Amino acid sequence: MRFAVVSAGLFLLSANLAAANDPFEGNSRGRLTVRLELAGSQRADMPNGVEWAAIDAKREMAVEFGMVDVGNDGLPIVSGKPAGSELSPEMRGLKGRIDACGGDQACLAHVMMEFAAAGNGGNVFQQMTGQQPGRFQNFAGDRTGTCARGILTVVDTLSGVYIPPPEAARPYRFSRNGSRNLPVADERLTDTLCRVEMTIDKAANTMSLRLPVSLPVGVTLGVEAFTDEKAVSLVEGEQFLTVYDQPSGRPGAWSGSAEIKGLGSASHNSEQVSAPLHGRIVWSFAAD
Repeated sequence: MRFAVVSAGLFLLSANLAAANDPFEGNSRGRLTVRLELAGSQRADMPNGVEWAAIDAKREMAVEFGMVDVGNDGLPIVSGKPAGSELSPEMRGLKGRIDACGGDQACLAHVMMEFAAAGNGGNVFQQMTGQQPGRFQNFAGDRTGTCARGILTVVDTLSGVYIPPPEAARPYRFSRNGSRNLPVADERLTDTLCRVEMTIDKAANTMSLRLPVSLPVGVTLGVEAFTDEKAVSLVEGEQFLTVYDQPSGRPGAWSGSAEIKGLGSASHNSEQVSAPLHGRIVWSFAAD
C-alpha cells in the first residue's frame, strides 16, 4: 500500500456551479462514505525547566460525499505516478528525440515524419501523455447537490504547568471538545469539502482517494482553560489526505481501509506543543 499527504488537489472544480447549470448532467453519480479516526499525544518541556505542555488529541470525520463522474477517462485525477510515467519504449524514444530538437520546428517536423513512416500509428498525443482511454473513472464532489453530510469531531485533553506572572507556577488540565455537523451554510468550508476526488482504475481494480482534512471545527474549552481559541482545524499542517491504489475486495466493490501515519498534527497553546496524528481510514463507494 502506498500512502501520501499532499498539500493541494490536482483537479479543483469551481465553487460557483449551480444546480441549474450542471456541467456533468447525465454523468454517473454515487455516494462515498468515509470514516477517518486520528489520534496523537505529545509533551514539550520548556527551557526554564518548570513549565511543560502536553496534548492528547482525538479527531474524527464521519461523512458521506455526493460524487459525480467528471470525465477524462484516459488519465487519473488522483494518482501516485506522474502523467506519462508508463510510456512505451517507442514513445520514450520519440520523446527523447523531440526533447533534443528544442524549439526547432524543422527538426520536430522531421522527427514526426520519420516516426509516422516507421509505421507508428495511433494518437501520438494520447501516447505521449500516457493516456489510456476508458481505463479510469474520475469522480469529484458533486457541487450541484449537497456534496457532504456528516460530522467532524474534536476531543482533546490539554495539560501541563505554566507560570502566569506575577504568580507562581501552577498545573492545569482542561478539555477542548467540539463537533461540526454537515452540511453547513459556510461557502468556504463547503468549497473545501467539495474538493474530494477519487479515481477508479478499472484495469488494476484499484481506487485512489484525495480527502480534504483542513477543516475548522468550533470548540468549547474546559473550566481551567487559559487559552481562548474558538475553533481548531481537524488536521493542522496538511490540506489533504491521499491514499493511492487501494485494492478492491472484488471487481466493482469499491471499499477498503488503510492505516494512516503522520497526517499533519494537532497543537496546543500557540503550537507550544504539537502531536503528529496517526490512525485509520475506512471508505466505501456505491454508484447511484
